[in-house]
Amino acid sequence: MIEQGDIAKTKVVAVNRGADAVDLTFVPTCTCLTVSPATARLEPGGSVSFALSFDSKDDSGITERGYIVRTNVTGERALYYLLSGVVRVERPDAATPAWPGGPGGPSDFALAASSAIEMQYYYTPGCRSCEEFLGTEIPRLESRYGVRIAIDRRDLLDGSVYEELSAFAASIGASVNEIPALRMEGLLLQGDAEIRARLPGLLVTRSAGGSLAFALPRAPGPKGSDGTARQETNAIVPSAASAVRLAILPVMAAGLIDGINPCAFTTLIFLLASLALAGRGRREVLVIGALFTLSVFLTYLGVGLGLFAAIRAASAVSLISALLRWIIFALLIVFAALSVYDYTRIRAGRPSDMLLQLPDSLRLKIHASIRTRAKTLALAGSSLAMGFLVSIFEFACTAQVYLPTLAYLARALKRADALGLLLAYNLCFIAPLLVVFAASYLGVSSRRITVLFRSHMGKVKLALAIAFLALAALTVLT
Repeated sequence: MIEQGDIAKTKVVAVNRGADAVDLTFVPTCTCLTVSPATARLEPGGSVSFALSFDSKDDSGITERGYIVRTNVTGERALYYLLSGVVRVERPDAATPAWPGGPGGPSDFALAASSAIEMQYYYTPGCRSCEEFLGTEIPRLESRYGVRIAIDRRDLLDGSVYEELSAFAASIGASVNEIPALRMEGLLLQGDAEIRARLPGLLVTRSAGGSLAFALPRAPGPKGSDGTARQETNAIVPSAASAVRLAILPVMAAGLIDGINPCAFTTLIFLLASLALAGRGRREVLVIGALFTLSVFLTYLGVGLGLFAAIRAASAVSLISALLRWIIFALLIVFAALSVYDYTRIRAGRPSDMLLQLPDSLRLKIHASIRTRAKTLALAGSSLAMGFLVSIFEFACTAQVYLPTLAYLARALKRADALGLLLAYNLCFIAPLLVVFAASYLGVSSRRITVLFRSHMGKVKLALAIAFLALAALTVLT
């Protein structure tokens, strides 16, 4: 018996008493369970210690959880390491929801109509994220896409169920690596993240009559990075790669437009003018520009990584994710409308009346910082400090584009893909800085750059409006 919120830990020692080496893998059946290492190789006569832990924060009462323990020994069935006990709650919450399949809930969804989309869900009852998926996410998907879903719940603590799942995975050239798993016709999704990311696209394809058929592997299938056979498909479904291709142009365009919006660009022009007044030569301007740009890039990337992690963590809660989606959508529509308004002010010859611009207090702080550091002899240090401070001060304005982009990346894409696009966004953001500093090195005056920018400022505002609308569409559609 443990108190709710405590973490139970133990160590399991596996000993190989056979004559051949054995690969041993512990597969947690719930996000509340962890294991380290997940897989180990036992030489003949050797032993390995596995550290297991159970986080009880989402459990109460009589609890049973388990690990599936499998080996690479031909013909051997999977084993189970079970945890059982009681999670004690000092102040029981009588309002605990009755999840479908749990106390007071139906055993499955009453959707056994011929038109229902059938799928099998392999999990362990009581897994909180799994129950939330069944009780909240499935009904939401049915409502959003106008489909009916018939879920056949399969308890992995039943040995025959795991064997069934393992046999199906092997039949399509894959192996069971993550739990929960979802089987939909010939397709197998593994892990909560992949299921939630890909299921909406599969439902759209299936409801439209598209095929989800998977090609069976030829000979031994290609190997993944972990050495296991990779699953192959000729299914016509929106994959992670297609999601990245869909997002890359809008994200890069948003970064480029953010880099030339009046907030950032007027500051850049002021910096060039200050360097000229301070008597900086062309070579010094080039060095200052390179270090300033590097500092801006690293600062924005660092801020972006921190916000990305925070938004991604918040988006893991379905209610917060839904609220965040619509809040960001509403803000983007407002920003698009304000950008159009600013365009009308520019066309009327009154750019000072623009609404989306830096507040005077921040603008004066930026200018004071630039004046101070443009004259200092510590060229490298002052350039890096200037880039950092300008980035922080400008964030109040440039965040109008950056934050919605981060929210989209955190919600809609896998972590590795999202981080790649975040890097691309920031490279595009600093591209105008590089161009302007290069032009200054080649002898183009800050006055000429100012005239050129002002003549196109209205177009920049229209481009910002389009970028906001594109991000709004991506926010709603993904």
